[in-house]
Amino acid sequence: MGSEKNIFQLAAANVQLLDDPHEKKQQEEQILFLDRIPKAALASILSSWIYFGYSFKCLLDAQAGGLSGTPLTVAWLSFAMQMAHALPVGTPHLLALSAMGKAKRQPLLRLLGDTCPSVDVFITYCGEELAVLIDTVRAAAMVDYPKDSFRVIVLDDSVSTDVENEIGKLKSTFDNIHYSTRGSRPKTHTKAGNLNHGLKHVRTLPGGASDLVAVLDVDMIPSPHWLRALIPHIVVDPKTGMASPPQRHYNIPDGDPLGQTMDVLFDVMEPSKNATNAAWCCGTGFVVRRAALDDIGGVPEESISEDIMTSFYLATAGWKIVYVHEDVQWGLVPSTITAHLKQHKRLCAGIISTAAAARSPRLQKMTPEEKYGSLFPPFAYSTSVLFNTIILILMPVLIWTGAPLVAYATQSQLRTLSMLFLVKFLAVLSYDFLATRSANYHLGLLGISMAWVIPFLFVTMVRFALSIVTGGGVPLFTPSGLVDIRTIQGLGSRIKVALWTDGFIIHVAIIASLVAAVSVSASAASQATSDSGPWRQLFIRAAWPPIFLIWSTNLTDCWTPLSYTLSLPVPLDREALLIRDPKSQLAYPSEQAKDPVRVRPSQVSALVKIAYCTGICAMFILQK
Repeated sequence: MGSEKNIFQLAAANVQLLDDPHEKKQQEEQILFLDRIPKAALASILSSWIYFGYSFKCLLDAQAGGLSGTPLTVAWLSFAMQMAHALPVGTPHLLALSAMGKAKRQPLLRLLGDTCPSVDVFITYCGEELAVLIDTVRAAAMVDYPKDSFRVIVLDDSVSTDVENEIGKLKSTFDNIHYSTRGSRPKTHTKAGNLNHGLKHVRTLPGGASDLVAVLDVDMIPSPHWLRALIPHIVVDPKTGMASPPQRHYNIPDGDPLGQTMDVLFDVMEPSKNATNAAWCCGTGFVVRRAALDDIGGVPEESISEDIMTSFYLATAGWKIVYVHEDVQWGLVPSTITAHLKQHKRLCAGIISTAAAARSPRLQKMTPEEKYGSLFPPFAYSTSVLFNTIILILMPVLIWTGAPLVAYATQSQLRTLSMLFLVKFLAVLSYDFLATRSANYHLGLLGISMAWVIPFLFVTMVRFALSIVTGGGVPLFTPSGLVDIRTIQGLGSRIKVALWTDGFIIHVAIIASLVAAVSVSASAASQATSDSGPWRQLFIRAAWPPIFLIWSTNLTDCWTPLSYTLSLPVPLDREALLIRDPKSQLAYPSEQAKDPVRVRPSQVSALVKIAYCTGICAMFILQK
């Protein structure tokens, strides 16, 4: 299909900056936003460490003043638990801080004309809904790109005759559509193996392999300008191996009850990583040089997170990855809580399986900045799962003792502690407000948590880590033991399956233990002999704001799967979310389906926590 070097040079001459006033304004706002975010992150980190440093001093002073036994042990554990909670929460802050003074947004470009590099568009399929696949294939075949310069190849790992027949029907209309399968249902169960099969298959097609490879997940409907928006970033820079866009989703239920939006990842973390030249492949919608993939031996198959591993290997081979902050694809989030949980477990397994990459000699070629941007997020994710598991187990035990959860030698120290925590709390809240404004949360992530998935992720993490450490390699990911409760008739039967088969009994145990522990702590406060009164005693026990924030969030979040079981949400009709052309049957998500305001979570929980922490801390600060 032509010489890559010559066609890239010719295409580069036809690249133009997108001349759109609205996009220019967005670009300016994003650069200003990326300039402010690291400063807010710095304020959050500094205020946190000042608070923890003074807390440590108060502990030592209280110990020197005679605090001992259970109260001392509880105070130290409370301090350790706050630290353990703060470290993973501060991960995005540290990542944003690394982009200090490097605010930049990848320019929005367009490739004009018909002189374009050739592209093989791979769509991976493994048994998903056939109608979803057909909509994606049709949209990919009709993108705005010279028809003789791209092919759409459906890579079918389900070995389905129905899929082959439906693709055959589409081929009668679009002669650039192809179908291929590995022949029998593969044992590897990896997307990487399917993609590598595609890389081999296209060599057998007329014209051989194309200059570029583009990849779409089965549910990701590309916009018409998808290729013309991403390819310019590759052709203008011979060192750029991949251009990767954000993932957007059009079927998130109103209010986002399961926390499925990924806007914070794609609007904050990925732009921050791009600013430090540590952008990742985002898994779907990306375009990559065929030469770059050949340079690293194809798509890495040693991890089920082939996108992360591909990012590592491209970086170590000297290829740049750019994150193009433009919405060019829209897909589906899991429509049930069971599918959502399986997705989380798969993501966890993939991140843990990349641990082998940390020992790879290839990483020695990466700069320290690239290593930090690439390896820190998986490390932070793993520690977050570990620390939050410990907190879920130990928090009820800690509160159950009925002992004060904060140590101080004088009333003056308690006032200072309250003031420093309030400053820290407001600094973290300010960072979250900035970081989540693109997702229309307004009050940040304070009311949003994924504590309910932590027990499942911990089991997955331990399983995969043990297999890697003991030399067993990366195990096949097969999420089992989960039943879609939507298929169960009758409330009683649904509750039974949810509790004992899907494992939601653990959430009942967590909620019950927290409620009981808080009751015991409140009782201990009422019986405490002190001149300060029972309310003040309660506020330094279970109601101590730093601890209250943790256990109240865990309590409400663990109610999520139980609430889902008791009152199944009405599923969104995918067809109702699309605008379909009656003649061509081409379908794109409606503007209403894509509206981020529609999926804005309730802010009530965040408002309650803000009011509570501010009020209690102010009470301690002002009290003589």
